[in-house]
Amino acid sequence: MPQTASSDLPPLPGARAALFLDFDGTLIDIAPRPDAVVVPPDLPPLLARLSAQLGGAVAIVTGRGLDVARGLTGNPPVGFACEHGTVIDASGIGAAIPPLPEPSGPPEGWREAAAEFVADRPGMLLEHKNYGFVLHFRAVPERGEEATAFLKRMVEGTHFQVIPAHAAAELRPKGSDKGVATDWLMRHPPFAGRIPVFIGDDVTDEDGMRAARAHGGEGYRVPERFPAGPADVRAWLRRLAESLPAASQPAEGAA
Repeated sequence: MPQTASSDLPPLPGARAALFLDFDGTLIDIAPRPDAVVVPPDLPPLLARLSAQLGGAVAIVTGRGLDVARGLTGNPPVGFACEHGTVIDASGIGAAIPPLPEPSGPPEGWREAAAEFVADRPGMLLEHKNYGFVLHFRAVPERGEEATAFLKRMVEGTHFQVIPAHAAAELRPKGSDKGVATDWLMRHPPFAGRIPVFIGDDVTDEDGMRAARAHGGEGYRVPERFPAGPADVRAWLRRLAESLPAASQPAEGAA
């Protein structure tokens, strides 16, 4: 798909911005399997450049686990809010941001039941995370309602919830979402006092967009504001990097 004209994309923020960026479907294209995504080689250095220009105020806010998110992005000097904000790590930018209260993960019996459920339904995938797991049904969309209902029965009356995603249903603790993570980061340097911009593509990103707006910033959704998808987002980020003053020194904690 051709990239959208820059004049039709959201206006570029200034040097006081803080960026909160979803990963799958926003920075990179969604793949048939979570482990089959392709990360453009120019994305990690672009994120590192923006982090340096914005004083470290760049965060990847994703449903992925921390180790997976670091590995896929090449671990640039940015903050990470993973598993929908349940895990926050700002060590890459040298920021002393305390962790959010750590929730408990699902009972092992739930994981075993989910594995059995998937084993009986070819084409469905089970993705484990520290504090939950995901049933992916992109290859068998007709199984979507069944998978979602299975998880909802499992969490009934507990402190877990089921969140819909792109061709998937995710089980995770209540009280943790991308809005909570964005709000938490905005309370601490280097994000505090800046104007947040949250970009995402899924229903789980709407919490982050609301939090960004509550802090006086903006929330943009793909493809509504970025019609060509991640290609538009990356082009917009490149234009932003070109518009910002060159960093006088690397973001604190950056290599």
